[in-house]
Amino acid sequence: GFEEGLLDVIESAEGDGVLIFEAISAVETINFGGDDHDEHGGEDEHAHDGADPHFFTDPARMALAAEAIVKFLVANIDGVDVAALEVNAAAYISELKALDLEVEMVLANIPTQRRVLVTNHEVFGYFADRYGFEVVGTVIPSGTTVDGASARELVELAEVIEHEDVPAIFADTSSSGELAFTLAEEVGDIDVVELFSESLGSDDSDGATYLNMVRTNAGRIAEALAR
Repeated sequence: GFEEGLLDVIESAEGDGVLIFEAISAVETINFGGDDHDEHGGEDEHAHDGADPHFFTDPARMALAAEAIVKFLVANIDGVDVAALEVNAAAYISELKALDLEVEMVLANIPTQRRVLVTNHEVFGYFADRYGFEVVGTVIPSGTTVDGASARELVELAEVIEHEDVPAIFADTSSSGELAFTLAEEVGDIDVVELFSESLGSDDSDGATYLNMVRTNAGRIAEALAR
């Protein structure tokens, strides 16, 4: 359910005998728009129907995925230097786990009533699940930036924002935030804060690596919701 434009390429490669590993199979998933969890298993190509694919917004789940990738490579790829791979992987997984704790600390001072997110589209469900937030609305009510939002949906979201006293709308650095800014103008007295969501930033940005991306997002969320 993510980068669906690549499905034909992946299926073609698999048909040619290329091994395929779905990283999401290693983590506990949640469904779009809800808190239902699903333990993934099996290799059914439709196993992810209804599941939110954006698990990478949670570094704790990324650590589990990294561990699973290493096991897959060791088990399936001939000629791998297992010792070197495991040493390097352990070092990075340690960084992921440390990042998870760091993010938890950065967000710790946000009071419960402020732990609400309005995002450009449905991408931060796993972040919310891990760190105790609620996604109360999305500008584009979908997991893909391809879809759009109707005028009625934007009016309803404006009402939610006012009711919840939401101080910020979180837009994406990698896609248009035009609707988010339009909504902010309609609501008034609300910031639009850009987060790195589905893409890393440029080499000289605060989101140049995965670790920096998550760290930056957490800091911007904490700053925006603290006011």
